[in-house]
Amino acid sequence: MERRLLLVVLGLVMTSCSSGDSSDQVAEAANAPETTTVEVVVEPDPVVEVSTTSSTDAPTTSTTSTVPEPIVEPGDCAISTTLIRGSVSEEVLCIERHLWAAGYFSGQPDDVFDTETAQAVLDYQANSNLIVDGIAGQQTSEMLGLWVTPPPPEPDPATCADFDNGSVIDREFQRSWLCAEGEITHVFPITTAWNQPDPADYRVLEKDMEASSTETGSYTEMTHFVVFTRGKFQGARVGYHSVPTHPDGEFIQTLESVGTEELHGQSSGCIRARPDDAILVWDHLEVGDTVRVIS
Repeated sequence: MERRLLLVVLGLVMTSCSSGDSSDQVAEAANAPETTTVEVVVEPDPVVEVSTTSSTDAPTTSTTSTVPEPIVEPGDCAISTTLIRGSVSEEVLCIERHLWAAGYFSGQPDDVFDTETAQAVLDYQANSNLIVDGIAGQQTSEMLGLWVTPPPPEPDPATCADFDNGSVIDREFQRSWLCAEGEITHVFPITTAWNQPDPADYRVLEKDMEASSTETGSYTEMTHFVVFTRGKFQGARVGYHSVPTHPDGEFIQTLESVGTEELHGQSSGCIRARPDDAILVWDHLEVGDTVRVIS
């Protein structure tokens, strides 16, 4: 608020403390100058508002991470290929999310295997006693619990292209297929040895409806034996036949296990097939037809 101060300036006559004539004093007063009123405007002091805020009232700074936490659950994704820098796939997203959960990847998981991904893989490998190469191969994915055996590729029709009638044996993936006029006509599971027969083209040598063997350490019997070579170790006949049975008729392996990797190597050299498939092979192949082993 503006404040106004009125100052009254009076003309004063200096007097002594001695007593004098009062009339003189009146005269002196009469001759005194008139009273003058002076209006002095005093500007108001600036108003300063002081706010005191306690430490508890002080605004706080919120630090919210820009990287959302990926939800990672056991078995929520899987990897069946080797991942390298430059790979782009859902499997890259899978490994980044799990490396994040393990504390090795700090970025935003995506589907691109870049420098940050490679560094996370390197760090994980170094702390897991793995080969430190920044490549997410089978061992690294297995250590993370993500590896699954990839499904086998589709049988290649080109393996049948240059003969009219025959069959193909793929020991790597424990399967075989029949060929007619350059086309695949039937694919079926098999159980084979690890180390024979070697990849090559063979010719059907003979066919026996019934046969027996002691190669497994006990007497067994099999049917629909289509022979196309001899073993490279003991010279025994090698060919397709049904899953052998013990003398009591029990199969030496379950029919469900034919074609599985767990039973790979159970055969001494021959190609075991389920009974129905052994019949198809017997009916399809004739002496002289080609049997091609590709792996």
